[in-house]
Amino acid sequence: MSNKKAQERLAINLPFDIIFSIFTRLPVQSLLRFESVSKSWNAILSEQIFKKAQLDQSKALGREKLMLQRITGHVEFRDLESCPEFSLMEEQLFPRFQCAEILCSCDGLILLKGFKDYKEYVLWNPSTREYRVLESCPYMNGCPKACGLCYDSNLDEYKVILMCSSFSVVYSSNKSCWTKKTSFPCPVQLFNNRCSEGISTGGCVFWSLNWSLINQYVDSSTSFIIYLDVKSDDVKKLSVPEFVGANGFFGLSSLNGCLCLYGGTYHYKELDIWTMEQDGWKWLMNVCNLPNICIRFVQDRKLLWRGKNGEILFYGQWNQQLCIYYPKTKQFVTVHSVADISEDSKNAMALICLDSSYF
Repeated sequence: MSNKKAQERLAINLPFDIIFSIFTRLPVQSLLRFESVSKSWNAILSEQIFKKAQLDQSKALGREKLMLQRITGHVEFRDLESCPEFSLMEEQLFPRFQCAEILCSCDGLILLKGFKDYKEYVLWNPSTREYRVLESCPYMNGCPKACGLCYDSNLDEYKVILMCSSFSVVYSSNKSCWTKKTSFPCPVQLFNNRCSEGISTGGCVFWSLNWSLINQYVDSSTSFIIYLDVKSDDVKKLSVPEFVGANGFFGLSSLNGCLCLYGGTYHYKELDIWTMEQDGWKWLMNVCNLPNICIRFVQDRKLLWRGKNGEILFYGQWNQQLCIYYPKTKQFVTVHSVADISEDSKNAMALICLDSSYF
C-alpha cells in the first residue's frame, strides 16, 4: 500500500477526538504537510479552535526556537534543544520587505516594519509563512520610542502598541484600526534612541524604566515598570518589587510564560533572576562573574531563554553575540555570532519564537 493511501485510510478510521489531540502535539511543519492528506484533515487544521489548541499545547510543551536576523535581512531559525550548537532548522527571507526590521513578538507572531518606514507594520507568522499587513497608521511620522504586541483573551484578538514622544497608538486586529491615547504615567523621553521592545506575557506588555534614566527628567531615584492594560488600552505604572534596592538596575524578559526580572546593584559584577508566579515574585538564581558591571551588562544583554539544565542564554545587542551562562561552573561561554562582518549591524536581532499555527 502506498504511503499516500495509508495516510488517507488512517484519516478515515481514526476518531475525530484522537486526530485532534494528536495534531495539537505536532510541530507546525508537520501540520502543513498533513493539510493535503485529506479534506477532513484539512478542515480540522484550518479551524481557529484547533489553531488555538495547538498554540496552547506549544506553550505547555515549550516548543520554541531561536530566531536570528542577519544584517542581510535573512532570518535563521535554530534548534534550542541542540544547545550550545543551536543547529540550523531553516532560513527565510520575509517577502514583503527587502530589509525588514523586527520589533517584537508574541505567541509566535512577529511585529515588523520596513526599514525607515514608520507607517506600515506587518504581523508575520514564520512557522506558517503567513503575514498580515496592518492598516497604515495615520498618527506616525517617525520611529516609535517603544513597541509591544499582546493577546487580549477577552476580545480574542491581538493588539499592537506603539509609543511616541507625546502619545501612544493601539491597533486592534478585530477592528483593523488604530486608536490614539494621550495618557502616560511617565515622560516618554525615558526610552533609548532605539525602539524599546515590550515583554509580552500574561496578556500584557511590560517595559522597565530604571532610575538612571528617570532622574534625567524627573526628581526621582526610584525605578518602576510600566505596562499596557489591554482592557482600557492605557499605559499604567507598576511598582517595582521590594527586592530591587535603591541602586538596583534591572531588565525584563519572559521565561516559561512568566514575566522575568534580572538585575542587581548597578556597580556589582553579579545579578539575580526573579520570575513573577501566581503568588508573587520568586527568586530563580544568581548569575556571577559578569564580564562587566551590572548596569552595563543589563543595558546590553537581553535574557532570552533558560535550558533544561539551568543554563541561561543572553544576547548582546551591541556586539550581536550569544553567550550562555552555566550555573554549575559559574562561567560565560560565547556560542554564536549573529552579525556578519560588516560596519552596519543595526538590523541584527535575536529572539525566542514559539512554534504556532495560530494567526
